[in-house]
Amino acid sequence: QEYAVTGMPNGTGTGKADYVLWGDDGKPLGLVEAKKTTADAQVGQQQAKLYADCLEQMHGQRPIIFYTNGYTTWMWDDTAYPPRRVAGFYKKDELARLILRRAAREPLRSTSPNKRIVERYYAHRAIASIGEHLERKRRKALLVMATGTGKTRVAIALVDVLQRAGWVKRALFLADRVSLVNQACNAFKAHLPESSPVNLVTEKETEGRVYVCTYPTMMGMIDETKGGEARFGVGHFDLVI
Repeated sequence: QEYAVTGMPNGTGTGKADYVLWGDDGKPLGLVEAKKTTADAQVGQQQAKLYADCLEQMHGQRPIIFYTNGYTTWMWDDTAYPPRRVAGFYKKDELARLILRRAAREPLRSTSPNKRIVERYYAHRAIASIGEHLERKRRKALLVMATGTGKTRVAIALVDVLQRAGWVKRALFLADRVSLVNQACNAFKAHLPESSPVNLVTEKETEGRVYVCTYPTMMGMIDETKGGEARFGVGHFDLVI
């Protein structure tokens, strides 16, 4: 429902945010600026930012911003990343995790790859390069590596770095064949057992911090519900490989 905010730069100094999503501590986790279906959702970006400014002044916490027209939805954590289009809204715990991460995560340059996972110099350089990429607020990176050069080990070491630095809680590793899923899951279990790797092809109900799956199996599980809500919400995974 609408929530009255104060501190707006208008004649009355007040405004009404369309929706505010609250945490258990009474602080705002997210806000939604909803536009008509005939309007471009991005029209609401600046208005949503002003509401976020007011909510931060009122409650001491800046919420995650969403703006939508019912067909397209944009998410904007303007303390960390530019806006991006998303498939839906984050759950309460997913929003809370994003907000906590603002202060909790460490600089990636200060977290070195585990040499027991990757020893080769180029693997360390590749992981460091991705870290620099992410710290520049970019969300995607591509490594091109020849057969036998240790792609899976690099992926495992990268997950380890991002988890230890507080950037990632849960990761999803996708492959196009069951044999590659089995191989990758066994490698995670051997080199990063503390991540509780889960093979979603064979362990569909198991919980962990790293999930390994084929594309078709994941596509079939995306719409599954658990306790009345999607098991894998839009913000369930912090990293997709």
